[in-house]
Amino acid sequence: MNATLLGPAFIAVGDGTSTFGRLAIENGRIDSVLSADGPSDHPLPPGSSIAPGLIDVHTNGAGEYLFNRDQGNAVGIAGATYAASGATGFVASVMTAPWESMLHAASELVEAANQLEEDEPVGARCLGIHFEGPFLNPKFRRIHRHEWLLPASAFRAQEMVDACKGACLLVTMAPEIDGAADAMRVFLENGVVCSAGHTGARYREGMLAIGLGFRSLTHAFNGMPPLDHRDPSILAAFIQDRRTLVQVICDGFHVSPVMIDILHRTLGDRVVLATDNMPAADAGYHIEGGVMRSADGTIAGSALRIDEALRNYMSYAQIPFAQAIVAATHAPARLIRHDGDMGRIVRGARADLSLWDKEYRVIATMVGGRFVYNTLEVAV
Repeated sequence: MNATLLGPAFIAVGDGTSTFGRLAIENGRIDSVLSADGPSDHPLPPGSSIAPGLIDVHTNGAGEYLFNRDQGNAVGIAGATYAASGATGFVASVMTAPWESMLHAASELVEAANQLEEDEPVGARCLGIHFEGPFLNPKFRRIHRHEWLLPASAFRAQEMVDACKGACLLVTMAPEIDGAADAMRVFLENGVVCSAGHTGARYREGMLAIGLGFRSLTHAFNGMPPLDHRDPSILAAFIQDRRTLVQVICDGFHVSPVMIDILHRTLGDRVVLATDNMPAADAGYHIEGGVMRSADGTIAGSALRIDEALRNYMSYAQIPFAQAIVAATHAPARLIRHDGDMGRIVRGARADLSLWDKEYRVIATMVGGRFVYNTLEVAV
């Protein structure tokens, strides 16, 4: 029997509530929450918090490694890097590229993730693949190159699913482009979540997309028409329909703090914090104005870490840690349909945990009950 006790600490459950006590872990799973009084294998500093591990559903790599380009090498680097931000899981994004290159990248990423899964955990786990493209609206493509965009089809959708060997979790596409409905049927049959993004759709098209099965919106406000009061965009449809979840880049640049607050007030636990982190992979990318930009100044993604996104969310929406953590744990787990096993501190769930000091800085991260990042002085 492999058992350990953490705490005492504030325990943010992942459903907006919290308690104070010790957390019992057994065989890599959460066993129970105990009273604060009693022994502990890993005492924590005063004011510490224990929360579920963070999950980033939209990120493009880490350091100088891109998932598109560096594939298997990028998975291990990203896992170690993200663990230092409290993340225990991530979805690797494959951006628009030449078609065969996208399929190859996805296949290599899944193979690398499976290999790491067989070993003792050393960082955040790659949970699967997110395709951002190539089924996008050319007018809202941003840095996605026009010549690589393709019409959607059932055949291409099946190729994407097959390349991922069952690990395709999420696809961002514009619901209004040719063939989107045919592709979506294949994705839904294979358990893939369809997320609307890089789209010119208005409210009516958005409601139709949700009716067909779209359940997520990628980087709200970005890569789509503005939320106009007379001719509302697709964002209005996703705000209104409670079957959906809305991803947002909470860096204060992609979306202003006041709009983050408004999203929180209207969506509640349907907000998903996603970084869309873009490494400075070559000389063509640089940080300017708080965001990653391409050589021509187009926003290419963020320079955001998921723990920074959480602290920003707390500040912008003026909400406590236990409430904010939902948007980086249980909400993304729901989005990728992993909420039965992660995203909350409940008996039987994986012991994927983030540990925080009183200033809400990450002090340790556990994957499957093992430390993969640790700044504590206590021996592990």
